[in-house]
Amino acid sequence: MPEGDLSFPFAAVYGMEDAKRAVLCAAVNPSIRTVLLRGGPGSAKTVLSRAAGGLTGKRVVNVPLNVTEEMLFGGMDAEATLRDGSPVMQRGLLARADGGILYVDDVNLMDQRVLAALLDCVASGRVIVEREGVSGEYSCDTLMIATMNPEDSDISPHLLDRFDLCAYSDFPDEDAEGRAEVLRRNAAFVNDPAGFRSQYSEEEERLRSSIARAVRILPLVTMSDELLGVAVELAARVSADGFRGDIAMANTSMALAALDGRDEVMRRDVEQAAMICLAHRRNYSQPPPPSEPPEPPEQPPEEPDEPDRDRQDPPDRPPDQKEGDDPGESREPLEMPDMPEDLSDLVDEMMFEIGEQFRVIDYLQDGRRIIRTTSSRKGRRAMAESTDSTGRYARSRIPEGRVSDVAFDATIRAAAPYQKGRDRGDLAFAIEKQDIRRKVRERRSGCTILFLVDASGSLGVRRRMAAVKGAVLSMLRDSYVKRDRIGLMAFRRDSAELVLPPTRSVEYSYRKLEELPTGGKTPLGQALVAVGDFMTSYSRSHPGESCYIVLITDGRANVPVREGSDANDEARKLAADLAIPQVMWIVVDASTGYIRFDNAERLAEELGGTYFRLEDLNADRLADSVRSVIGA
Repeated sequence: MPEGDLSFPFAAVYGMEDAKRAVLCAAVNPSIRTVLLRGGPGSAKTVLSRAAGGLTGKRVVNVPLNVTEEMLFGGMDAEATLRDGSPVMQRGLLARADGGILYVDDVNLMDQRVLAALLDCVASGRVIVEREGVSGEYSCDTLMIATMNPEDSDISPHLLDRFDLCAYSDFPDEDAEGRAEVLRRNAAFVNDPAGFRSQYSEEEERLRSSIARAVRILPLVTMSDELLGVAVELAARVSADGFRGDIAMANTSMALAALDGRDEVMRRDVEQAAMICLAHRRNYSQPPPPSEPPEPPEQPPEEPDEPDRDRQDPPDRPPDQKEGDDPGESREPLEMPDMPEDLSDLVDEMMFEIGEQFRVIDYLQDGRRIIRTTSSRKGRRAMAESTDSTGRYARSRIPEGRVSDVAFDATIRAAAPYQKGRDRGDLAFAIEKQDIRRKVRERRSGCTILFLVDASGSLGVRRRMAAVKGAVLSMLRDSYVKRDRIGLMAFRRDSAELVLPPTRSVEYSYRKLEELPTGGKTPLGQALVAVGDFMTSYSRSHPGESCYIVLITDGRANVPVREGSDANDEARKLAADLAIPQVMWIVVDASTGYIRFDNAERLAEELGGTYFRLEDLNADRLADSVRSVIGA
């Protein structure tokens, strides 16, 4: 511990077990080089990150949010260049982090091009500088701990995958005693920092001894082929791309075993490792493989070829019999027949309660774009380039025309190499027109999410609409917390209706959702036309705002826009031709049954959007997947 260090003790941080476990594993295993802590504001992410320096005795180097590439990686040393008359390289912040801990707060707000380069440097342990006429290389053997608030723009999935470990610092609101304990510890630390540290000095020393012992044991730790297979299966179940997740699982499992004083990995190590290695790598666009082959359904007895409506089903049996109930039909093309007119009438004007709610994933970011991309925005509150002098100075650019916002630092760097050859007269420094650089400023864009909900009769069977309402309310509340505007449009019978214009009132949204009836046919084509007209007008009146349409449907259209057309084919064609500026699509498949039909997924492809199944929106499903594989 650095002398005179009065930072909050690592051992005194209440809760956050996954986050602590991630930091300890990184302190033990040098193969773990990047740790990401995700959580809302005030959830002790920064406190824990800085406490890691006191625990390990390593220097913590902070990366400021407005850091430039020159400051971070290195570039031309203007003073030395002026003195020597030739370009001289200056090392960046990463040189100071060599052998220590690099702390990056709000990493999601960093320019993703710069973040990609930073992750490359940390992974390789070397920084190579080739810019502004200077070149050089230096060591950067560091542990990077980054934090982010998911309420702001997220990190693109391919960069998120490059973080070895990711832990969530969500604190349960219902833990009143825990929150009280946090207050007590915070008050004690503020009143007497030195005395508070002394209370936890014994536990801190125990953790340091545990880390030192684990570092010695780590080279001796082995992992059986059986547990390697379990790690691979877990990565497959979350459809993780590449092998980074598998490798991180093995490295973390061995670190956990070493921290426990063992030279052999056990199943509980793999289970704990999965929670911090795979949650951020989960690919929601791919269905997880089943843990074991499902038993085939029993062969039904042969019956005369009669329409379904002539057969008496039990009252709780859904009126639209799924093809999956007949094994023979699973070999047919995955086309769901339209719900017969008389069966739609059976669920006409039903009112379903709002079903179970849950903690949702960041569905605007976590999915994979299927075919075409319509935008390069980073997330729901992406940093958009400012058109005036407001916003954060992000980088510089060679100007076009008149300049009112001069980037003096970049201008001086551009002029520095040419000072010896210029006639400066009485000036200490000569700047010419070609040296001028202008500031590029960024500010956060707003975000609007319109939920387009299928309220037709096909969602009424098996009480699927109750689950849909529960999911929609969960997403509405998540959007409210993130200060998004939220709207609701529903389609049923032969039209689509704007139930709720974009608003920030979750209470009003709840009432509208609760009162939403279910029944009738599925006018999917009409819904696409209606939402296209509305969002085109909305996006034009809100320039620079990120807009999303979350379409929740089983994808089964049966009301064509043009009479005589095939409703499903027409809906897909409308989706393919639909282009709304500033708008991105998320399609949530609300269908159910043993056999999944691809109507909604094909619709997502045509829209160029992201595809989820309804159950994939539940953020707690990963823990269930881990338990099913581990057998806990």
